[in-house]
Amino acid sequence: MEKKQIEVLENGNVRVTIPLIFKIAGGRTRIFTPDSEHVEYTPIQLALARAFRWQKMIDEGKFSNIKDLAATVGVDSGLISRTIRLTLLSPKIIHKLLSGELDLSWDSCRRSFPDSWAEQEKMFHD
Repeated sequence: MEKKQIEVLENGNVRVTIPLIFKIAGGRTRIFTPDSEHVEYTPIQLALARAFRWQKMIDEGKFSNIKDLAATVGVDSGLISRTIRLTLLSPKIIHKLLSGELDLSWDSCRRSFPDSWAEQEKMFHD
């Protein structure tokens, strides 16, 4: 691939050319440079990020409840409820999911899990 190029045009303007890579992931277009490191996140990692962001929005009073948040975000309130439940996972499990040490499917986390962190860790074979 080409590297960044700087060219002075006849009229004195400067043209900077930067090669870009466009990738569609999760329905969004992302832009990368050829030498940039980009990370592909697992569905559970993305769900965890959303869960904590959504919970923070409710905690900070930006939305009074899940129903209001769902209407604004444009998704079903049930999905938001199931996703926010991920914030109740053991910090040890969350760390392992985010670091890639533990590979769980989104479906396995959507099912009910115990309140006790020790029981969760046993359940998810930690």
